[in-house]
Amino acid sequence: MNLRQLRYFVVLAEELHFRRAAERLAITQAPLSVAIQTLERDIGALLFHRTQRRVELTEIGAAFRSHALAILERVDLSLSDVRDIVAGEAGQLRIGFTSASSLLSFFPNMICAFRQRYPKVQVTLRDLTSANQIVALQSREIDIGIMRSKGGLQPADVSYTRLIRDRLVVAMHVDNPLSKIPNLKIADLRDEPFLFYPPHSGIGIYDLLRELCAKRGFSPNVVQEVFDSSAIVCLAATGLGIAVVPAELQRINIPNVLFKSLIDGDAVTDVWLVSRAGEPSPLIASFRHMVLASVKTWELEDSQNVAAPGDAAPVSPSMDSAVVTTTAANL
Repeated sequence: MNLRQLRYFVVLAEELHFRRAAERLAITQAPLSVAIQTLERDIGALLFHRTQRRVELTEIGAAFRSHALAILERVDLSLSDVRDIVAGEAGQLRIGFTSASSLLSFFPNMICAFRQRYPKVQVTLRDLTSANQIVALQSREIDIGIMRSKGGLQPADVSYTRLIRDRLVVAMHVDNPLSKIPNLKIADLRDEPFLFYPPHSGIGIYDLLRELCAKRGFSPNVVQEVFDSSAIVCLAATGLGIAVVPAELQRINIPNVLFKSLIDGDAVTDVWLVSRAGEPSPLIASFRHMVLASVKTWELEDSQNVAAPGDAAPVSPSMDSAVVTTTAANL
């Protein structure tokens, strides 16, 4: 039994006339008769009563017709689904994100817009640190991610596209003396107790802040390690210490917390879009398009938190080149 026989059977069951059925199928009557006879032999029962004047479905033929229609409908649906996947209109997209990046206004807007544009795509979101996103990409647990700092060595099988350069701010209790300093700098934090992320946590800003402090000749005096970004802001409200965080954490509305900008040109953190290098998926390419479009809109609407290109030391030429190559290759 094959799909061709089923299609021949369904058309003949609708026409109940060999000549008309053959014309619809664009074949002669002989191959139609042979196909029906072969199908009946495979099933082991007659599907049609045939006389010189009429063709009628047998009881078994009537029952088999519903099954044949269901099979053909299922095949057509499967082919349609596969074509949608090939075209990037359906399938599954697993997105990694850091908890802080989810507070960027373009993130929820972009996810919502993508789900509306591609309703057949099953979107799965995973809250992962920057380091864990790289591992998840390499093990194919996620398809694309939004993360912070690149950190040390960048694996060759991961592509990076910089989305934004985000300012760093200091979260502190409203009565902290630092609030009186008009132009706050990283050097002014030298003697402050720090609320900080744990070492080896995989959180992108950890190494960055260590490096920024080291350039000013001091190491942060860490009094409390906190893994969660929202929790670190909550603890700043207690007066236990200060926290240097990305500007988007100002969206967390907690009483008695003051956010103060740092004027240092290098007090910025990059947000990256990461995916597997050479990934051919049209679905990932579609998502990348929407992310970049959302970022452009967001930069215009929320420019106060986005650092201008000249606000920090430029990325090394090799990194800039990699970003341009990645973007051009995947857009």
